[in-house]
Amino acid sequence: MNILHLLNESEYIQVNNHFVKPEYHASEEEFADEDDVAIEARLDGRELIVTVGDLEGAQPLADGGFWLEGVGYLRFLSRASLH
Repeated sequence: MNILHLLNESEYIQVNNHFVKPEYHASEEEFADEDDVAIEARLDGRELIVTVGDLEGAQPLADGGFWLEGVGYLRFLSRASLH
């Protein structure tokens, strides 16, 4: 499954051991350029910005998450999956 599709279907993102609701997460899958911002969120008082190119370079993991160099573990979640 396309990582941008997973992002667009999610309401929350797990970044390492933190759960965040991104301030911005949108990217048209068909028209996305690798320099487009895909995720913008505040994490521990710092800004997390991830581009489409960053996401496309993420390594899929067996548990449904992804490993992203420079960020760490990412997993895209819906509200229902948090309960």
